[in-house]
Amino acid sequence: MFRIEAKAKHLIVATMFIVMISFSIAFVDNGRRVTALVYSANGLVIGPIQFVEIYFLSGQNQQRRSPRVGEELVVKAKLRNIGSVAVYYLPTLCDSSLSAAFDQSYVRAESGRPRCLAASMPTPLNPTEETMMWAPESGMAYVAIRAGSTTVTAIFTCNTDVNMDPSTQAEARSTVPLTIEEEPTSLPIPGLPIGSSILGFALALAILLYKKRIKTN
Repeated sequence: MFRIEAKAKHLIVATMFIVMISFSIAFVDNGRRVTALVYSANGLVIGPIQFVEIYFLSGQNQQRRSPRVGEELVVKAKLRNIGSVAVYYLPTLCDSSLSAAFDQSYVRAESGRPRCLAASMPTPLNPTEETMMWAPESGMAYVAIRAGSTTVTAIFTCNTDVNMDPSTQAEARSTVPLTIEEEPTSLPIPGLPIGSSILGFALALAILLYKKRIKTN
């Protein structure tokens, strides 16, 4: 009986150790996914505009993470005027001067959404100033349709004239990587990795066998 009890204890301890390692790996993996979303934008600079940072918001709660298949995403960009004169742009979601170009096999741009009807006024971005922009503007949505790695090009359009005459228009572009994840699968316990769930089941089974052996002896 004592020999069986000792073996069962060793099995339980070993299984618990594996479960702890599995949880640790899962947490490290989640942390790596979060930090990989912040990109330093060293893209093409045309004129006085520099992209400082580009990142993505995804899901119903607009979380700062990679989008999953079927989710909408928003592109946000921090821009800096590194020139010597002010430029003018449209800063609101009603009419945004920021847009994005995707590989259409990964992200679909959908139109026909409810649109803001408020008037957008040209806003100056003075030398050395920064601004935060987002895309798409109202009436559109970007929807992830395929899992995998692709790129997105953020495009900022501005003018050197407050009247925003087409002849004074300029563009700045920056391309960054985008990873789209698969749709989440249902888990036995929300938020618990499948591997940890299986190991937890194995631990419960080991305890059950241990109790049965004690009763039979």
